[in-house]
Amino acid sequence: MISRYLLLFIFNLPFILAALINIITQYKLRRINRSRFYIWLIVWSAILLGLLFAEPIYAWLFASGLTASDSLSLFDVVQITAIVVLFYIVNRMRLKLEVVERRLKNLHQELSIKLKTLK
Repeated sequence: MISRYLLLFIFNLPFILAALINIITQYKLRRINRSRFYIWLIVWSAILLGLLFAEPIYAWLFASGLTASDSLSLFDVVQITAIVVLFYIVNRMRLKLEVVERRLKNLHQELSIKLKTLK
């Protein structure tokens, strides 16, 4: 039987990789600056590392007496996966909103210039 921790990692890996590829693409296309690139790279890498080391972290917490709960349940796997997917979707929507805002700003600027020349 497959470990629930491995299942959690496998379920979330495509979303994390897609987010990392998206961040790299945005940086290469110069749509985000270097500081934002590093921040998002650190965030998604931390999520990936957290999921990769979820079992040892849980074992350490249990051994230290910081948690008394049973190991990861299937519901926990689904819940954590849903949180990662929602975080990915919100991040994608934020990027799309920034593109729309940039486009609206450019259109507004263009319209202002054209109206100024008509006067």
